[in-house]
Amino acid sequence: MSGKKFKFSILDYSIYIVLIGLVVYFSFASNVFLSRANVGNFFSQIPAVGILTLALTMVLITGCVDLSIASNLAFSGTIAVMMSSSGIPAFIVLPVTLLAGALWGFVNGFFITKFKIAPFILTLGTSYIIRGLILFMTNGVNVAGAPEWFFRLSNTRFLNGMFSSNTVVFVILIFVFSFIMKKTRFGRYCYAVGTNTEAARLSGIKTDWHVIKVYMLAGCMAALAGILVMSNLNVGAPSEGVGMDLIALAATIIGGSKFGGGIGTIGGAVAGVFTIQIFSNGLAILGVNTFLQGVVTGLIIVAAVTLDYFRRNQKVTS
Repeated sequence: MSGKKFKFSILDYSIYIVLIGLVVYFSFASNVFLSRANVGNFFSQIPAVGILTLALTMVLITGCVDLSIASNLAFSGTIAVMMSSSGIPAFIVLPVTLLAGALWGFVNGFFITKFKIAPFILTLGTSYIIRGLILFMTNGVNVAGAPEWFFRLSNTRFLNGMFSSNTVVFVILIFVFSFIMKKTRFGRYCYAVGTNTEAARLSGIKTDWHVIKVYMLAGCMAALAGILVMSNLNVGAPSEGVGMDLIALAATIIGGSKFGGGIGTIGGAVAGVFTIQIFSNGLAILGVNTFLQGVVTGLIIVAAVTLDYFRRNQKVTS
């Protein structure tokens, strides 16, 4: 194996090396890290950002980006609480909430494809619109009164209380998205559109409609994450999820996806989000100042973008 290929291979698999290293280090650094309570708490907190990471990985592979996904989470989750607390049954609340998230995704995809607006700018704008609307509708106040069935969506326990139902949902979605991206026409189209949109169009793919569908699915996943977050909190919190989109974006980049599209895997993205969350969890256990944890999160995001640059540069020079 040549030096360049070896370097490229190290970059491709570095996330798994770092992930294993972090687990080993924090296991020795603190007796609490692998305790039943901490492991259970970790797996109950990761599903929301994990689901956003899965959605963003699909979006990035298609050559786009979505900065409105966390606002969609807050909007949809709070709407779900508002409906359920008004006595509307689950079989109406859940599909309507998912539809609301998908509609915001449709708005993103439609304007991006119809008016050729840069996804970064468009979704940044819709992020403010979505967040502003739900804050206006609630006056920025948390919505209480969710029924028992809503609380149990995220908090039903399995394996003698070790794992919660939101974790089970996240694990199922990992397998579902892995199958979609690897084995279905939809997944192949994502890679094709992200690699070369014009070539994909000339080969018969309806690229604009595919991009819209990708954004709608991402919006639907944001709504599902919102339902699980609000269920876990047992309250509708319109300010929830701030910054979660950037963490998910960093996880996708660290996991091997790249800006520009065509490259990325669900497995790598999952490893990326686990790395970030384990790092954050370990720092909290070791008593690192909360504000410094924010600094570290910012450094991870910068490192993710830098890593993406090196990946693209190596691909060009190889």
